[in-house]
Order: sequence, then C-alpha cells, then structure tokens
Amino acid sequence: MTESAELSTWHRVRRYAVPGRMTAEAAARREAGDWQGACAAARVDTDVDLAAVRLRYGSETADRIADELAGFAPDLLRWHLPRALGGRTSLATGLTFTLAPRVERVAPDTVALQVELPKTVDGSQRLRLTIAPLRDTPATELPGYLWHADEAAGLRRAYGGSTSRLPFLTADGTPVPVDAYAAAVGDEPPARAERAAARQAAGDLAGAWREAGMDLDETLPNARYSYYEVTRELVLAKRLHLIALAPAARELARRHGVESVLLSADWRLGFLLTPDGDTVRVRMTGEDHRRADARSLAEPVHRVPPDLELLRAGLITPAELHPLVRAALFPEAAPEPAAPRRPAFGPVKVRCRGDWHRVDNSGGRLVPLDHTAEEVQREQTLRALGGKVAGCFAAEQGWHDGKTRLPRELQAQRRELMQTILHGDTDTLLELLDAGLDPFVRDGRGSTLLHLLRCLDHERLLPRLLAAGLPVDARDHRQRTPLHVAVGWVGTPSLVRALLEAGADPAAEDDNGTSVAELIEYKAMDYYEGSEDDEPNPDLALIKKYVDERIEA
Repeated sequence: MTESAELSTWHRVRRYAVPGRMTAEAAARREAGDWQGACAAARVDTDVDLAAVRLRYGSETADRIADELAGFAPDLLRWHLPRALGGRTSLATGLTFTLAPRVERVAPDTVALQVELPKTVDGSQRLRLTIAPLRDTPATELPGYLWHADEAAGLRRAYGGSTSRLPFLTADGTPVPVDAYAAAVGDEPPARAERAAARQAAGDLAGAWREAGMDLDETLPNARYSYYEVTRELVLAKRLHLIALAPAARELARRHGVESVLLSADWRLGFLLTPDGDTVRVRMTGEDHRRADARSLAEPVHRVPPDLELLRAGLITPAELHPLVRAALFPEAAPEPAAPRRPAFGPVKVRCRGDWHRVDNSGGRLVPLDHTAEEVQREQTLRALGGKVAGCFAAEQGWHDGKTRLPRELQAQRRELMQTILHGDTDTLLELLDAGLDPFVRDGRGSTLLHLLRCLDHERLLPRLLAAGLPVDARDHRQRTPLHVAVGWVGTPSLVRALLEAGADPAAEDDNGTSVAELIEYKAMDYYEGSEDDEPNPDLALIKKYVDERIEA
C-alpha cells in the first residue's frame, strides 16, 4: 500500500470510525461517573466485575482498577487503535492489548485491564474489555495517554512535541515544508524529528536514528529463506516515529524491569532497543524476533502518528480531532462541536440514451429527473420481466441489487453510507431512513441492511427494516442470508435470536451448500477463548442453542 493510499484510508478512518456523537455521549457518561455507560456509548462490551475483582485480587487492586475505569475513555482508545488498512477502515483483527496499569512498576501478578479487538475485518467493530494478571495477558501494552482521560495530555510529549510546537508543524499548526526539515535548528524534539526524517529520506539510516537519540547497529539480520530477507531499502521504508522510540523504550523497560524492549516492524523485521546511559542501543532482528516473553512497543506508540500526517497534508484541521487529542496537541484551540459526519448524498449525472441525465440522490433514494412518469413505469415493467435496463434505470437497479455497475459518484456515495454502517452509527442511519433513505439499498456484495445489522443496534433497526418490507431471508451475491452473516462474522447471540424470531430459516444454504447450523461448526474456532480444554465461548453456546431450538420447533 502506498503512503498516499494509506493516508487516504486514515482520512476516512477519522471521518467515520469514531462518530462525534459517540465521543460526546461517552464523555458525558464518563464525567458523570458511569464508566459502564461510557463503554456502552463507545460500543465496548465489558467483562469486568469490580466486586469479583475485589474478592479474587484484594481491595488494593480493585480500588486501582476502579480508578482506571473512572478515567477510561473508550472513545479515545478506539481513536488510537490500529486499523486493517489496505483500503479498509476496520480495526485490525485478532489483537489484544493490555491497558498499562497505573502503577510505577509492574510484575507478572499485576492485574490489568485488556481490550480485545474484533475477530473479523468485516464484522462488528465492537471491542471487549476484560481483566487478567499480566502473566495471562499479551506483552503489548498501551500507555495511558492512549486510553485514560487524565493522561491524554501526555500525547503531545509522546509525539515529540515541545512547549511551542509539534514535529512537522509550526506553532500555529501550519505544515513545515519538507525541504526545510534538514535545516531545522535546535535540540528540541520537533527539530530533531524533522532532521531525522530528512536523514531517513536521504538514506542515512544510522544518522536518522542518532538524531532521535539512538545508536543503531546497521547490521541486517540473517534470513533462513530468501523471502525472509531484510534489505536496507526495506528498513528505510519503515514508517517509524523515531523521535518517540527512545523515551517509550526507556519507560517500558523501567516499568517492567527488563533490559531491552522489542519493536516489531513487520513479520520479518524487528528492532531490539536497549537503554544504555544517554543513548538507546538498537539492533535489528529477523523473522524469529517475536518472543512471547518480550515486552513490546505497541503500534500506536511506534508508528508515525496518523493525525500528524493528516494535519501536515492539510487533510484535516485541529477541529476534526478527537476532543482529548485536540486539547493535548493544540491546547490553545477553542473547543468546537463535532461537525456531523454523514454520507454526502446528492444529485449525479448519468450517461443515458447518448446524453447526460440528472438523477437525484439527495436523500439516498434515486429519482430520475429527466424521464417522464410513463418512461419510468415502462422501464420498471421491463425490469420486472427480466429485461435489460440502461442509463438512469441501470443506476437505480445497481443501487438495489449491488451488482449492476454504478456511476463513480454513486459508488462514492454508497461507500460513505457503508462506512457509516460499518462503524455502528445507528443514530445517523435512522435519521437517514427518516429523511428518505431507500431501505432496499445494497452494498457491492449484495448485502441488504439486514445483512449489515451485525454492525448496528439491531433492537432499534430490525423492526424498522422488516416493516419496510425487507425479506428476512434475503440473499447476497454468495446466497447468504442475514442469519448466515450474523453467525459467520461473529455476530451476537441476541442478533441471531432476533433474526430467528423474525422467521429466519436456519436450514437455508449458501452458494457452497452450507446451512447456518453447519456454519456454526465451521466457524466455532472464531468463538473459542483459547482455553486448554477448548471450552467454547458462551456466545457460541447460546447461538447454537437458539438455532437448534428453531430447527427442532
């Protein structure tokens, strides 16, 4: 993925992944002392029982966890979490992070909060908050400035900011010209970050790391196979926020009482960072660098901050940042209400019968403007009889079947709608339906809004969509029903039950001849918690129970 393509994806992440309404509601709940309400607002499921924590781990631990939860900003955490990228705005999948305990030093028996990211890239973007001793949690932890409201101001320092400005930006937020990086003056972190970036771009690997306070051994790691080979060009291409690494490595090593910490750049390249007096010694490691016992810098700590890149590129303004991020990076900026972020529906031009015609899509419902009522009726009849339609009417068909090619502008408008849905903005979708959005719209896979309920609040939407006439067993391009998708993409038991109660057929087969009941068995590993006795997740047990009951009824 090119740098510009990745930045474009991050731009869409910032537009849709953490809706302003989510941020405002989560903040209000948090400030009212309702951490569970804040989690609910930010679409975080919680498996934390403070009474049980007190019984199992003692009052001191329970009080600390309660304090951490009181300041927990789940919307801020969601803002900073890594993304799948590659054109996708979804959260990275299959990861679990430890939320750094707010203690001076940690030990294997220190109990910590942890967050589990989704299992599927196209599934629900809900997170899960759990708790366990560090010996049972992954090595990668997220510092407090990424998830705790009281520590969010530390983001400026973590990004390499000084009291006067941020790296790559002037004091007023104007981007520093790239050709001025090499001439940055002074020993403040922003100037050093810019000189490091200039050296990296010029191919001076060791010099770039030296500007950031580290001594890099440029010896490349050995590779067992040619496809594991690490080249100098590969190392130079890694987008690391060098100025942040030395302080982060020192702090992580100090807190955990270890000599070195690991930075995993990708599956074949790692960096071992060892604090040593005034510097940090760094050596590169190969494909065997990942060790279960190694303390690692998390991706949000070592990557070039997307927000700095977006600001530098002029793609966002400080007003579009998360409020806690804006307060940390631009403390003088006046708070601004989040602007509504919804699909930019509007009229488009469509090539039709050798001419350009207008199609109104201002509300998400296509209306041909340059055809008479008789022409519209004739084309609808032709389509009902299996005839081929074209131009304006083909666009309308594509909006409904997800298969017929849409004009580029309509593709973009549909894509924005699907981003709103993917990131769980149920309120906005309901408002769009109230304003006239066509409930029969489908995405490019042929998914109806019922198929997409896994991402949304089905309790509010399912009755609305059924009343609008959507068939509960509608098929997508792979002949999957909404029930297939709810099971196959790790939906919730309550959604599965609601679909079954609405009449969904558990015996329906997809294009592979797989029924929902069979899909449960095939997808069971997605629900396992990884226990030694392979006990299934309770969600799986409930889903299987509901499906079996409907089959036997």
